[in-house]
Amino acid sequence: MENLAVILVETIYPENIGAAARACANFGVPNLILVRPRDLHPEKMKAMATRSGLPLLKRMRICDDLITALEDFHYVVGTTARLGRQRKVYETVREIAPRIVDLSQNNRVAILFGNEKWGLTNEDLYHCHTVITIPTTEAASLNVAQAVVIVLYEIFCASAEVEISKPRLATLRELEIMYEIIRETLKSIDYIPHENEILWMTTVRRFLSRLDLTAQEVRVIQGFCRQLLWALQKSSPQTSVQSKN
Repeated sequence: MENLAVILVETIYPENIGAAARACANFGVPNLILVRPRDLHPEKMKAMATRSGLPLLKRMRICDDLITALEDFHYVVGTTARLGRQRKVYETVREIAPRIVDLSQNNRVAILFGNEKWGLTNEDLYHCHTVITIPTTEAASLNVAQAVVIVLYEIFCASAEVEISKPRLATLRELEIMYEIIRETLKSIDYIPHENEILWMTTVRRFLSRLDLTAQEVRVIQGFCRQLLWALQKSSPQTSVQSKN
């Protein structure tokens, strides 16, 4: 569990930050990161963290944006209670728990939780390798601290069952560079529909995320795209000359 991190995005209530720190301590997760927290009232956080969670409050990171928080992670899991078309939820927390344990042996894994009012935005989820949900009845909204407890509990239970070691995956920084050159390449051949580029690229990103790409594999894809872009640019003048003839 030492390679796991809980990331709370725009948390509104300091009590939930404290409760999340307590949950991390209970299940052996040493990393708590906050992105643009609304309120950091120390006494309210400490009251919910209790004694076990205080060390996490002292060493937690606070970031101004999500990309900065995620850049050194190899695998990012988003959480949501909403199952709309753009959410692209593929698994429940119980289904993905063994996979997270497996990957976290040699990779840093981040689990994102949104704020108390609207959760994670589609823009937040855009940076996730996969998006999971916690099955509930029709009353589908869990308190963010409750969601942290449930997700970490499922991962903790799965940790005793997984023994296979995985290679180090590409970091988010490496993946973002790859995604950008893929986007440039596909735009150069008019393959991306102009009316909904973000939704289309989200589909591409989720597909590639399921492949668990290593840093070396990402470099191969980048090299392929750069070579293709170079070839397209080189042939463009020839094409225009031929069209004039």
